[in-house]
Amino acid sequence: MRAVVQSTKAGSPRARAMRREVDVATRERVLEAAVASILERGFYRASSNEIARRAGVTWGVIQHHFGTREALLLAVLEDGANRFVDLVAGAAIEGATATARVDELLSLLAEHYGTPRYLAYLQILLNMDHDPHTSTDVRRTMRSVAERSNQHLRRLIGEALDPVADDPDLAATVFLALRGFALSQQLRGTMGYDAVGAKKTRVGEQRRLLSHMIGSYLDEAAGWPKRRHVSRHSR
Repeated sequence: MRAVVQSTKAGSPRARAMRREVDVATRERVLEAAVASILERGFYRASSNEIARRAGVTWGVIQHHFGTREALLLAVLEDGANRFVDLVAGAAIEGATATARVDELLSLLAEHYGTPRYLAYLQILLNMDHDPHTSTDVRRTMRSVAERSNQHLRRLIGEALDPVADDPDLAATVFLALRGFALSQQLRGTMGYDAVGAKKTRVGEQRRLLSHMIGSYLDEAAGWPKRRHVSRHSR
């Protein structure tokens, strides 16, 4: 009778909910351990055993949740995409001037691309994309993850560049410049031979200059069609 009662309790809704909470917590701990291992030891030295050791679990537990190391690293990318979507899904670029809008966009991008986590994501992306053994299914999932993030990114870039957001080359160039600046903040202080890298005490001024330069260019670009129209009628 006691065994029956214990079995019933183990299968109760409360027990199942507790197991789900434990599973979620374990999964999160493994994902964090994978990111930390990559940042500290590099992509290839962040082995399955190293990640398990850092997470305080056995490799069998990781296999239960993810299956393979490749699937675990793919889950890290998916988690990164989810974090980015959570960051930008409800965001809006509303600055009154082009410079203000560019600065708002840079602030959002810096919260993702300017963090140590993104360096881990970048290592995973670069290595898995160039690895000939990466499966077709994994590559398909990687593209899907990227597209989910890009949907929101395109909207924000469009808001920042309005009214010249329909120029794809301009939009891509602005994004690359802002992402590069945000990413450079993670490299600051790690490259002693980089004489032109952004110094911590000057980042604010350099950011202001970047936003102003791009904003001024956008203001000028917005006037080009009008000037061309006036020029044609003045001939």
